[in-house]
Amino acid sequence: MAKGRLLAIDDEKFFRDLYRDMLSEEGYYVRTAEGGEEALEILRQEDFDLVITDMEMPGMNGVQTTEAIKRFNPEQEVMVVTALRDVTLAVEAMKRGVSEYILKPVNPEEFLLLINKALFRQALNVEHRKLLHENMEYFSILVSYRKCLEFLKIQDPDRLADHILDTLMELLQAEGALLWLASEGGKLYRVRSRRGLSALAAPEEDFQPMEVERRLIHAGQAVFVDQGVALWLPIMAGVEPLALVRVESPAGRKTFSRKDLKVADMVSEFASGALQSVLRYRSFEQRSLRVTQDGAYNMAFFGDYLSRELHKASRYGRNLSLIKLVVANYRELNSRFLDREMDEAMSRLIAKVHSVLRDADILAMDAPNEYFILLPETDYWGGLVTQKRIRKALGGSLTLAGPRKSYDIKVLMRSASFPVDGSTFEGLRDAVETRLDRLKNSLFYRTDMEGLSFWDIVTRLLGETGSSPDRENRSQFEDKGKNRFIHMGSARIDELMRAFCREVVESNRVRGIIYRGCSDFASVRKSLRYVEGLEESATSIFLLGGQARTSWDFQRIHPIYIDDARFGQIEFILYLNEDYAYALFARREPDGLIGFHSCDFFFVENMIAKLQEHYRLQALI
Repeated sequence: MAKGRLLAIDDEKFFRDLYRDMLSEEGYYVRTAEGGEEALEILRQEDFDLVITDMEMPGMNGVQTTEAIKRFNPEQEVMVVTALRDVTLAVEAMKRGVSEYILKPVNPEEFLLLINKALFRQALNVEHRKLLHENMEYFSILVSYRKCLEFLKIQDPDRLADHILDTLMELLQAEGALLWLASEGGKLYRVRSRRGLSALAAPEEDFQPMEVERRLIHAGQAVFVDQGVALWLPIMAGVEPLALVRVESPAGRKTFSRKDLKVADMVSEFASGALQSVLRYRSFEQRSLRVTQDGAYNMAFFGDYLSRELHKASRYGRNLSLIKLVVANYRELNSRFLDREMDEAMSRLIAKVHSVLRDADILAMDAPNEYFILLPETDYWGGLVTQKRIRKALGGSLTLAGPRKSYDIKVLMRSASFPVDGSTFEGLRDAVETRLDRLKNSLFYRTDMEGLSFWDIVTRLLGETGSSPDRENRSQFEDKGKNRFIHMGSARIDELMRAFCREVVESNRVRGIIYRGCSDFASVRKSLRYVEGLEESATSIFLLGGQARTSWDFQRIHPIYIDDARFGQIEFILYLNEDYAYALFARREPDGLIGFHSCDFFFVENMIAKLQEHYRLQALI
């Protein structure tokens, strides 16, 4: 066993080797560092009985190194080695906490004597401090234990996560903390709680640790990060990670200390048991509250879960979406098929929906033909994307086969989002049901457009090239409120585009998307207004068609060349945001434009989806 653990700091390799050889022969464990920064990093990893530092070094000199060491560990013994001309600095270092100093060239016997003297004094001090602090530490541990025992009284995972962070911030005197829950066996961590002045970058919402970071987490002990300004605390259940905590911004000091690591590890032991219990209880609760074996929950659990998610979304400024899925022809199917056949068909439907949903998403059955889907941390656009994926997963493949014919299961979906559409379950449900009622009367469903392509629908609306929509054709698409055929001047489409640009600039925080089909990018570019304002908005504009590939230095306006003659025959505008929808399709004639326009939300949404699929555009809705 080594007589003592020594850390020697010197910028000259000769002296580092001298210390290592001389002191190792005397039975000491010796580590060396080239400068103060390296020494501090070593001290964060290991404990040493004595630090020996040179006075004159590039970067941090001996005085500065001593100050930094004492800030990190006030009880650390430090000896300085100095040249005769540095005696004044050595005296200054003595004032900063250095216990001994020795002049160069080093006399080995004197050097070893001073080291033994320092270590003996330290041993006495350690024993004295040990006796002095034992009672204080005992009472401190009792206080900490009592605080941690509160973990075992909490059954809600969000409240428990908050309380764990509050306790750590209090015991470590920190100003901020974050907690991620582990999933996929520790490959992915999702933010569950954030307290105090914690900073959270966008990529950290779903944190995927690299290999080095995974090793640190699976070690199961608190570690310093960012040069001690923050620390990581893994919460483990045996060898499996449950959560990862980041504590940051120590109050009144620049870095955390090694004592803080020990306190954090103690808190982790209590947090592990409490969190493991809560997660098991929640898993059991979810399994027991499922209506069917397919994974649909009952509405009692769903309402309770949604209220907690709404509270969390409100507290942390996050989004949340609610989708209602309805089997529109359930009554007809139920009258034609046996209960067993209906149950099997609905099981297949639920399985298809689950194949699209994330682990955090919840599906509940409100009635045999009605389901609610909760999408945490998802805005209105995310709700539209999920609906699109569900429709694609279903893909018209769900059928019930009778003796003479097969019947498709017709599914309708709409969504509402927090906070735009409501702040309670009742408010969101009313909004989504209102949209479902409107959906049933949508032009898209009313005229059976679901199985048609983008250009097939345009042809149905405007007729073949060179012909005008006949009166009978017009009557099935028109209504007084949302859908009309129009005849307008050739410049009118550019005026409409400018009006939409002005609206985008005036409501620049509202996310949206505009597709403009055109034959010439340059002419459309000249007609645009408010370009600077558009660049600062949350709406993206895509010009499709054109005569050749074009590159513009814009973030929000994108010309996309598509070699398709139909863009030279038909011009269109498709505009969709959280509040409004508009579609215009027009064909140029000698006396102006003949066209059709609509503010039917579901029609516009699906025309954008069909356009994206037809040309493999990025699915931005």
